Amino acid sequence: MFVKNEKGIALVTALMFTMITLGIVMMLLYMVTQASKITAANKKYKTALEASYGAVDLIAQDILPKILNPSFPFSASDYADVSLLLPDSACLNEKMKKPTSLWNSAVCNANTKMVDANIKSDFTFNLKATNDPVGYKMYAKIVDTKCTAALPACTNSQDPATTKDPAYNATIKGLVVADAVIGGGGPQEIQPKPAYYTIEVQGERALNPHEKSKLSVLYAY
Repeated sequence: MFVKNEKGIALVTALMFTMITLGIVMMLLYMVTQASKITAANKKYKTALEASYGAVDLIAQDILPKILNPSFPFSASDYADVSLLLPDSACLNEKMKKPTSLWNSAVCNANTKMVDANIKSDFTFNLKATNDPVGYKMYAKIVDTKCTAALPACTNSQDPATTKDPAYNATIKGLVVADAVIGGGGPQEIQPKPAYYTIEVQGERALNPHEKSKLSVLYAY
């Protein structure tokens, strides 16, 4: 069978090519839009991640060493620039001095062991920048404490009131004197054994909590 009248075939062909072209253009636009969204989301995440790294540095290099060392009295007011708060100092005291199994449940409830740093946090503060006056809200929480000594308290606590045993208290403070070592210049000081703290950190943008990052940190002192 032969079609004698081919009028309109050019129009149909042109419309088909137009539809194909539009489809290709729409696909390209979709890919560009999605790429832009992914890039923006990745940038926001990296910014939140850097804020969390900054929080870890502040906690590990400044706050915790001061809390653990009585030679440097700790006060949250010293960190007024970042609005540092210790929402539950009694529980934090338990966590710093005792292994997890010995945390007083009347002081530290089950929520204090949850990995969500923004629930029953031990530390909260804000990190800001000159171009970001609102900044990021930081949450940090100790969720596990492990001691290397088989004692009722971590030997780094340096708390003379931990027990009624003077010898043990002195060990905690690292003041027990050992016998002189052959060839040495006298008695040696027994150093406290370290404790290990698992710390969960979450940083989230103050104006948009969906922009956030989480870190798990193992801190030894």
